[in-house]
Amino acid sequence: MTIKLIRNILVLFLLQSCSDSINEGDRNSNDNISPLSVSSINIALKPNKNIQAQREDENTLGEALSKKIGIPVKISTPTNKSIIEAGLANKTIDIGYVSSSDAISFEDNEVADVLLAGLHSSTNPQGKPYTGAYYYSVWLCLKERDYQNISELKGKAIAFSSRTSTSGYLVPCWDLMKKGLIQEGGSIEKFFGKGNVYYGSGYVSAVEQVLTGKAEAAAVSYYVFEKDKHLTVEQRSKLKVIQRQGPVASHTFCVRRSLPSKDRQLIHDALIDIVEEEPQLSQGLFGGTLIGVNSAEHLQAPREAKSQVSTLKE
Repeated sequence: MTIKLIRNILVLFLLQSCSDSINEGDRNSNDNISPLSVSSINIALKPNKNIQAQREDENTLGEALSKKIGIPVKISTPTNKSIIEAGLANKTIDIGYVSSSDAISFEDNEVADVLLAGLHSSTNPQGKPYTGAYYYSVWLCLKERDYQNISELKGKAIAFSSRTSTSGYLVPCWDLMKKGLIQEGGSIEKFFGKGNVYYGSGYVSAVEQVLTGKAEAAAVSYYVFEKDKHLTVEQRSKLKVIQRQGPVASHTFCVRRSLPSKDRQLIHDALIDIVEEEPQLSQGLFGGTLIGVNSAEHLQAPREAKSQVSTLKE
């Protein structure tokens, strides 16, 4: 009888100990649970010229965001928007920082929505300062050239940043159409001349055509000329702005459509906090700060530009 009693007491003691351990484990687990529904966040950024500097900024952003939202943050730099779009669709990427043209594709294919947009400060075509969720495309030429506007480059060799660049192709072509220099359904070469249109692989490749004398002008974003993110000080010293055109809807943080709205808001708020707390980081990665925008309004101008420019022949 005594042995049985002792055995029962031991069993009760062990059960109580296990229960206490489980409860303690539950408490610890609850203390570490993130308010997000996912276990990690994957962000895709477009690569910059200075990859090493970008890697350092990415690490800082990842650590800061992870601290804010309580889960690991992984950042990658895919080479093109198709990779980002596929990742958003198959849930291997949660957020992509892309151009407004890319954002249109993401929305139209129902894989992502605009979460935030870049906030820029510079000079408009009238020479007045501005601040907004947009920026301007510029035509650059050598400093010693006398060009005053793009109409003077008829029959001259020029360089676009790429066939898919918003500020380095889409908006400059739209501006040429609005000025009546190229007609809807017309040819770009009809204005600049056969064999005079070069398509680069990015901003720097287009500007190099001007610096080496192979083109008279290059279409790029304003920050290529005004900031040290893409060109050296020596390269910029040899150039000047012929004209500005736009506005260009700024780059956007697009969040995959399948991510719950609560998660989106938490990430939105965390990113806003980070760019305010880390202005240097924000400048390095985004060329400015971030701001919430109405998606339809933000993408309205680039949608119109894409519709018009898509009619052009090379």
